[in-house]
Amino acid sequence: MLPYLKEGDIVFFKKYKKNKSILKKRQIVIFNHPLKNKNVIKRINSVNQNNIEVIGDNIEFSEDSKKFGLINNEKIIGIVTSKLIISKLKNFLIQ
Repeated sequence: MLPYLKEGDIVFFKKYKKNKSILKKRQIVIFNHPLKNKNVIKRINSVNQNNIEVIGDNIEFSEDSKKFGLINNEKIIGIVTSKLIISKLKNFLIQ
């Protein structure tokens, strides 16, 4: 699978609200990394009641649930809704 996002892409997201937001397989989420002090964006591979398993689109090189385990839903910041395509923005600004 080709990566949906590249470093530097700008994304829009809706804030995750526990017990209100619905998490589904294949959604892209932003969450606090469980071992490092940074935010990460990954795709949901599976969902259970309180945890999600995440995978990266670049599976061979991705640091995801295979390395750090399941993500507790409390670590989720938001669900990605769209991305800003920089090349289209540059073309728009030039015109």
